[in-house]
Amino acid sequence: MAIVQKIQYNSDNRYFAGFLQNMLDESSLKGSVSQSKNEITLTIDEPDTKALAVFSELTTNHLPHSLFLGEVKTTQEDVSFDGTTIVSENYDISLCSRCLEKVQDPSSQDYLNDALVCNHYSNNAIDNTPDYNTFTPNFSEGSTLLVVDPTKISDLFIITKDEYQALFSIEKPTIKVTIKDEELKELTGKQFINIKSTYNMKSTLAAINAKDSELSYIFFNDLNPSKVVVVQKNTSIIRDNKFSKKLEDLHEDNVLNRFLNIVKQTPNSKNAIGAYLSVKNGISFTVLNEVASKKVVTFQEFNLKEVLLQMLNDPIRSKLIKNYAAKFPKKYEDLKLNDYDVYGTLCVLLDLKEKNFESVSDKALEFHGNGGLKIDMNFTDDGFDYSLLLGSVISFRLADVDTHYLAYSVFEAYGDMTIATLNQLKKKFKIDNFVMMGDMFENSIIYSRILSKFQLSNPFFSKDIAFDD
Repeated sequence: MAIVQKIQYNSDNRYFAGFLQNMLDESSLKGSVSQSKNEITLTIDEPDTKALAVFSELTTNHLPHSLFLGEVKTTQEDVSFDGTTIVSENYDISLCSRCLEKVQDPSSQDYLNDALVCNHYSNNAIDNTPDYNTFTPNFSEGSTLLVVDPTKISDLFIITKDEYQALFSIEKPTIKVTIKDEELKELTGKQFINIKSTYNMKSTLAAINAKDSELSYIFFNDLNPSKVVVVQKNTSIIRDNKFSKKLEDLHEDNVLNRFLNIVKQTPNSKNAIGAYLSVKNGISFTVLNEVASKKVVTFQEFNLKEVLLQMLNDPIRSKLIKNYAAKFPKKYEDLKLNDYDVYGTLCVLLDLKEKNFESVSDKALEFHGNGGLKIDMNFTDDGFDYSLLLGSVISFRLADVDTHYLAYSVFEAYGDMTIATLNQLKKKFKIDNFVMMGDMFENSIIYSRILSKFQLSNPFFSKDIAFDD
């Protein structure tokens, strides 16, 4: 009887199976590793007790966690042993634990060896991708924190078990966490920060040098970020070009191309409705049916001066604007003089220093209650009604609502607007296969809102295709 392990693996990448193959070979255990769609199969044939013990020790101590790992089922079966082996191509993943031990151990011949390349996943080791990031103990706006001393994680941050696993997975993505350490809050001026553990040789050597200087973290402006978010047990890739699934060329439009690639992963690849919520590329809703794929709803570009003029020409909203100008004259002048996007505009209204999506998103995360205010998000014949959105926010600012509660309410409203639009499109096109995309899902409020309020419609979030460019 053979021991058979079926490992759910939500990626075509072969490095995890490669690690298993390498450990199988090293232990001289008679077995095989194979990989098919969304599954790795490990078969151990009539295990030798000693070899099995070696293999068990290797996997316990050195088999890495992966973002794509799912459930593992172990059975004993009477199966024929075919000796299938895995050969993995090279990937831009981090050093494995055994390579890290060599680099960090002063007694190792590979101590501080910047030419060391991991060959522990049945790969033909070659030089890794060049890294042009620069590491420094000094924080600047937009910096990512590199974790130097993993033992200090719980002292520095509030982090869940799932976030911790993602942070130290073999893919080493960037995640956003809550800052716990008061000194770090004062240094950065933030409540939340993007963090990353050492992800290649250059970052590992930088961390070793920093630790020798008794630093627990350093900073860098990540030139090639891989951003992941963990929401209600869902680990999703927001943006990445290292380990996520590469897109096929299915459409000349980037949004529709991503949509069609993700639809192929759903149970029904012929019909689907997509919600694309993107800071970079705007908000749109897409449909695939027997006729074609197309964008059916697209938010028009936000123009602050035009929106302010619309509000001033409206008898009700003009009063809001005048009252706002009287109460916050400097903020109103700021709005008139600058060409902010919708998120920068919200930052002005919420009195935030940085004028971008991340700033208003972080402010929203400061609220830990349930249920937000009613923020109006509707459409007119000309498209999305930005003046209605800003009017809602201004009215609550005039009522001295806490800014973090108001920011939370805005993102909750984005979630509700998405659900309402999807339901309308479902009724129109008679399609109930829903695909979610876009980097705005980095905000856990939107993500959680759709998971909780739209769960009966079973919206699909890809596990291996990045949500955005």
